[in-house]
Amino acid sequence: MLMIKINAPIKPIPFKRVMTQGKRRYNCRRYSNFKDELGYYALAAMKGREPLKGRIRLHADFFKRRKGLLTAQWGDVDNFLKAVMDALNGICYKDDGQVTQISGTKNYGEPHIIIELEELK
Repeated sequence: MLMIKINAPIKPIPFKRVMTQGKRRYNCRRYSNFKDELGYYALAAMKGREPLKGRIRLHADFFKRRKGLLTAQWGDVDNFLKAVMDALNGICYKDDGQVTQISGTKNYGEPHIIIELEELK
């Protein structure tokens, strides 16, 4: 089984829906920049390999700085996972429909994302 690990030193952000203005559809700039940046780290982790073709297990650990003494909510883990799946589409796998197992955690620490992809047999 092939395992790919991506360690991206970027701040996690949650999935943002596509916005529309008349017939024009677009992502907000912050979300587009996040996808591009995570895609860069994904390409480096792929080391020139073709996108995975089979079923995939995806796990992601999201880290952000703690602010104050209270553990403030900072987004739903499923929306962070959607953003990761969106960014890796076409790079690590052909289509995010190949992801059949998914899990994630939110943690405190220096902002970064650790992603593990495993092609299942």
